[in-house]
Amino acid sequence: MTTQQPAAPIVDRAVAERLLASRAEGDYFPSWMAGTIDLDQALQLQVAVLDDEVSRGLRLGGWKVGLTSEASRQKLGADERPFGFVRSERVLESGTSVSSNDVAGLSIETEMCFTIGSDINDASITPDRVLDHVASVSAGFELNEARTGTAEPDFFSMVTDCLTNWGIVHGAPSTVTDAATLSATEITMSRNGEDVFRGTSSDFVDDHTISLCRLVGQLARHGFMLRAGQRVITGAFARMPTSPGDHWIGEFSGIGTVEAHII
Repeated sequence: MTTQQPAAPIVDRAVAERLLASRAEGDYFPSWMAGTIDLDQALQLQVAVLDDEVSRGLRLGGWKVGLTSEASRQKLGADERPFGFVRSERVLESGTSVSSNDVAGLSIETEMCFTIGSDINDASITPDRVLDHVASVSAGFELNEARTGTAEPDFFSMVTDCLTNWGIVHGAPSTVTDAATLSATEITMSRNGEDVFRGTSSDFVDDHTISLCRLVGQLARHGFMLRAGQRVITGAFARMPTSPGDHWIGEFSGIGTVEAHII
């Protein structure tokens, strides 16, 4: 059982079934849905997608947190942190090779990746306590896919589609210290030996403990909790397009490195 039934369903089941039918035909952003849903409805539709895929054998590997920068929230005009689910088979180890033929419009982001050590069933958990439930942190990449539809996707449509997530790549686990140290992490991203990004975590994304807490609260509203063993990525420091032959390396000070090959 992947979800608990939300207390007050906010989208008709027929709408969810219609979206699932559109997706089965390769239309991830159907024109009939454009401009008709808000964030809560988009998240509930994403849950319907997840439940459908679990019924066909998918295993849930973790989550991504969206809108973890002030600039992105200002663009949306809302203080929200939507989630996106990550498939277990697409939680990949550093050094993996990913085929461009398998992922449409593949792009790559440097992100911090947390491994949950114990279940978090308290939706009101605070930043000073959330790291007690985190087993480790790793240098990470998010792999994004530019899926298509009959309409140009708006933000809410992309939420139904896991915020473009295809998968994640994680480096070796490192000990989690404290929020301030995580925010002070310096990140370097290189492509084929050439640096393409360098920056400090706090200049690009929120305090990671706050993002984790907001994720816990948002998941609870839709019938989920963070489970031991799940991976969580907490926002992009940089996003880059990719091409076959690219060798990407992310270096995170005090945490480690992550590598991915695009073939």
